Amino acid sequence: MALTKGQTDIDLSNKSIALLTVKISNQYKPKRQVNLHSVLICPQSETNCRRDLPAYPGSPYKIYKKEKNNFNEYLLSFALESGTHNIDGFYATYNIPAIISASGYGELKLETEIKPNTVSYLGHLDITLREKKADTEISAGSAIPHMDQSMSGFASGTFDIVVEDKFDEDMKSFISEYPGLQQVKVEKIILPEWIRPENRNKP
Repeated sequence: MALTKGQTDIDLSNKSIALLTVKISNQYKPKRQVNLHSVLICPQSETNCRRDLPAYPGSPYKIYKKEKNNFNEYLLSFALESGTHNIDGFYATYNIPAIISASGYGELKLETEIKPNTVSYLGHLDITLREKKADTEISAGSAIPHMDQSMSGFASGTFDIVVEDKFDEDMKSFISEYPGLQQVKVEKIILPEWIRPENRNKP
């Protein structure tokens, strides 16, 4: 993350900072709430910045707020060069050490313009893992290893994603964690509406 808890000074001399909140909820398997592991962002010059998750992917993002059997929520900050960026997608994980290790990938393909030496609020992503209703819907994850991916809901589930503007609410949370944000202007540049991958190329 570009910011650390309690940070009182925001340095924008070299890069810009983008702020994003994410809530992820496993409605398919509510007792197995998944973690947001990583969000992939790349410059427009990279058409696809997806990278395979390693076998031992390490710790996911730190949870800011959670509700048992309902959701996990995150405050995210990214140091970015100015220019057009593609928020390509995200990885989610579900782990019980030495028992289950499962992962899923959600394709976002959301484009945003980052101005030089600024702090930008990109919005709030509400991500829901639900059971697939049709074979045409993109699966949240692979079917292998079968037990791990099935128990988590990734294998036969899919992601629904809504982009929301929660600027006032989210900035209170960001400032409580990173007080230095009170000293800078935060521009609101809300991401575009998410389109399901299977609907993206339809006329």
